[in-house]
Amino acid sequence: MTYPGDAFRLTIRRQDLGAAAVVEGTEGVVEIRALILSTGEVRTVQVTGSSGSDALDRAAVDAVRRWRFSPATRDGAPIEAYVTLRIRYVVR
Repeated sequence: MTYPGDAFRLTIRRQDLGAAAVVEGTEGVVEIRALILSTGEVRTVQVTGSSGSDALDRAAVDAVRRWRFSPATRDGAPIEAYVTLRIRYVVR
């Protein structure tokens, strides 16, 4: 569950964005929808709100695929569930 204004903040290396993004100072927010398995592993990731930058969108998807979550539960048992995340990128 996400709340208005909540966002994860990721720091990425400038060289991972590509030369054009570094020069432009690309920043933005990517909204991601991910299916979390009952094991906490990520099954699927999709961009539901683009930052306007393909590089940032790809970086967000790649990051979320590597994360592990505490699974949702129903009656105390872990279940599969979707989560929506907002990831804010700030280039420094």
